[in-house]
Amino acid sequence: MSEILTPAVVLRTRALRESDLIVVLLTPGRGKVDCIARGARRSRRRFPGGLPVGARGEVGLDRGRGSLAVLDSFTPSFDHSGLGRDLEAFAYVAYLCELSDQLVGGSAPDPTTFGRLCEAIEDAMTWAGQPETHKPALLRRYELGLLDSLGLLPALDQCSVCGAAANVSEDGVAFSAARGGVACPVHASGARRLPVAVRDLATTLLHADPEARDRAYAQAEREIRRGLRDLCRELIQPHLRAPLRSLAFFAQIATRHADKGSSDGANCSDGSE
Repeated sequence: MSEILTPAVVLRTRALRESDLIVVLLTPGRGKVDCIARGARRSRRRFPGGLPVGARGEVGLDRGRGSLAVLDSFTPSFDHSGLGRDLEAFAYVAYLCELSDQLVGGSAPDPTTFGRLCEAIEDAMTWAGQPETHKPALLRRYELGLLDSLGLLPALDQCSVCGAAANVSEDGVAFSAARGGVACPVHASGARRLPVAVRDLATTLLHADPEARDRAYAQAEREIRRGLRDLCRELIQPHLRAPLRSLAFFAQIATRHADKGSSDGANCSDGSE
């Protein structure tokens, strides 16, 4: 019997030898776990459905001899078979997992991040019937939530230096990511102006209930949605170890939309807007 049983999400895999896999998992109580799954590429008994990126389930782990744990089993807790049939869902799930893999580090327990990732994956795979704006809203919500749970989200409401009220004017709120977020009049020197509507939309996606979040994003003007996308990019970029390869899938989706003459094709060019 495995020494450890824990819920997990597959973040990344890499082939090793003829039938083994190196698997990177995210767990609620042990953070990220690097492990080896012996015979995973041909064993359907221990790994029913395989180990695709984004798969959720319960894993059985044993201590390995080196730095890698041994992944003995994986029992799916969610039907992830649709990932192989839906390029758009695959692209979103791949992005969510790759972003998590790059930003989350170490083995510290983080049930909040784990829960957010599970929710986002399930949302990405069950969004049939949702409005088109629901998809990019899902990404923005997860990006902001991930930064927040990792302590990387800048201050959005009070001055990041002294905690006073932010410097807000008609042309926006004083903001500097390098200095930790929004700024008050005393500390606003050199800060750029972030549109208040962009700041408010970010706050809503972080704290409102799901229905209110989707409604706020759908009602926001395209310029505001793009502003939030660009803000998330700005906040994420310094923490990336390498370019996100999963973004290439969104280019494929945009091409498909363009071929079909869809007016929404441009919305998918980077999985966002």
